[in-house]
Amino acid sequence: MDNFKAFDCVVEYLENIIVCEDEVDYSVISKIAGCPAPLFQRIFVYITGVNIAEYIRRRRLTLAGYDIKNGSEKIIDIAMKYGFNSHASFTRAFKGHHKVSPSDIRKAGAKLVDYTRISFTNMRIVGGKRIMAELKKIEYEDYSARKIVGMMKMTSFQKAGEECWGAAFKEGVFDKIAEIERWICKDIDNYIGLGHMSKFVDNDNFQYIIGKLVELDASVPDKMYVEKIPAGTVAKIWIEADNLNDIIDCAYLICFEAIEKTGYRIDHDNFYWCDVYTYDRYCTPLEKGQKIILDYLLPVIKNK
Repeated sequence: MDNFKAFDCVVEYLENIIVCEDEVDYSVISKIAGCPAPLFQRIFVYITGVNIAEYIRRRRLTLAGYDIKNGSEKIIDIAMKYGFNSHASFTRAFKGHHKVSPSDIRKAGAKLVDYTRISFTNMRIVGGKRIMAELKKIEYEDYSARKIVGMMKMTSFQKAGEECWGAAFKEGVFDKIAEIERWICKDIDNYIGLGHMSKFVDNDNFQYIIGKLVELDASVPDKMYVEKIPAGTVAKIWIEADNLNDIIDCAYLICFEAIEKTGYRIDHDNFYWCDVYTYDRYCTPLEKGQKIILDYLLPVIKNK
């Protein structure tokens, strides 16, 4: 199953729980999408402009509006059907969405605000806006086992930039790593640092390591975090845009689509998501006000 069809299968799962009181099970979303739920949530927000919980709320209010307008069922029964426990809470939410009260929807001429089901298939314009980043290069390389050394924090996508990168520079992480310069892996272009995401523990938190990749027998500077990365095939992807946010917003879509089209798939058993800030493609162009390229590393498996 390709990734866009998988995303639509997630939407199908969400649509199926709209008319019941089940909570979203993000482990189910992760299994269907074939990636950690926080990564899927990120691209979902980019495409729809809302998170998954808000999408479900808007879809429930849309369908509730049609049930009220086209049927004779009691409003409180429809409210309960879509997960609202009181007439008052349903009326507030309904008026906020449709701009009229539930009872007024049954009056002649009343109009519903229709929030339609999202579709990912063949999507190149998302959230009403064009994808502003561009795939510049993808290649594959067999990496030997290595380890990443640096500063580790449990964080979220919303906090990673300021909370992790800001702290890394403030605490002199890269000055400490410079002590083991000769052990830094040479199969990556010269870079200031990288961010390594893994161990997605829930929908909001994952492990984020700011540091550099070093050989297995490298010593570890005092108070530095270290984690081993197994040997395997890695997709090396360059994405270009005018600014970092345009890259980050749609990197998930671009990377996964590019990998899929070139005969590989993500290695979910050893999954990590690594963004690399090189001097030549990121730092220097940024200083000159030019387009920047952010490198990504992801473990992959070649399709048989």
